[in-house]
Amino acid sequence: MLITLITLSLAAVGFVWGKIRADVVALIALMVLAVSGIISTQEALSGFSNSIVIMMVGLFVVGGAIFNTGLAKTISARLLKLGGGSETRLFLVVMTGTALIGGFVSNTGTVALMLPIVVSMAAASGSSPRRLLMPLAFASSLGGMLTLIGTPPNLVVAEAWEDFSGHPLTFFTFLPAGAICLVAGTLLLIPLSKFLAQKKKSDNEGPASRSLTDIVEEYGLNADLYRASVGQESPICGKTLASLHLRREYGIEILEVRTDALVMPAGQYAFMDYIKVGLPLQLLLGVLMIFVLPLLFPF
Repeated sequence: MLITLITLSLAAVGFVWGKIRADVVALIALMVLAVSGIISTQEALSGFSNSIVIMMVGLFVVGGAIFNTGLAKTISARLLKLGGGSETRLFLVVMTGTALIGGFVSNTGTVALMLPIVVSMAAASGSSPRRLLMPLAFASSLGGMLTLIGTPPNLVVAEAWEDFSGHPLTFFTFLPAGAICLVAGTLLLIPLSKFLAQKKKSDNEGPASRSLTDIVEEYGLNADLYRASVGQESPICGKTLASLHLRREYGIEILEVRTDALVMPAGQYAFMDYIKVGLPLQLLLGVLMIFVLPLLFPF
């Protein structure tokens, strides 16, 4: 018991500290529990054979395919028209669209699907990805409150309710209460998302935040650096770099091959960012569920 408590405490400290990746902290904690005999090897490895884990990996592959095939750009372009060039309207479009999908798909699956689309929208509109990525995660959770299958706890509650009352809950029984929580959460996240964008801007101020363009110009890195576009009609189209012998024949060094895929950095959130944004949201939803919703929807 003592080893378990110490391991969990150190893991929590590692998550809050943020200097070590969360997945590395989790794997270290898992190894400690397995080596110390708290859990068996079979129990330690059972998570990797879980069908849900495989499904999540597959969903991220699907998300990458959506990104690299250009579908994310197409969808984001249509959503950008709804956003109208306004960051607030764009934020509302992301929250609404994600919540609607989250009502029928798991939270993790929704985020994996919407992540490349939201990143493309942020790049096309010039908005900070920080303002959209964390609300994306919260919107998927809020959307899970709209339908019976939106999140596993809804199914657990539905089963318990049927055992208690003898009457099953319908598919959209959660919709009225979930819609109120979604609207309240969206209104709260509007100012909180601005806080995230402002925090990123303040962090980037100073000499240490020079852009790549500034560094390239200062050190003259682009003196012998060229970028060429290869069309489909080119005789080298479809060939590998090894077969072209560019370095041996022409003295050309290929540094990178890019496609039309758009690459954007992650939101770069710290653990406390989730606390500062998620805690007010949880408090608001708690007040709604305890005091407001029982009055509006008495069972």
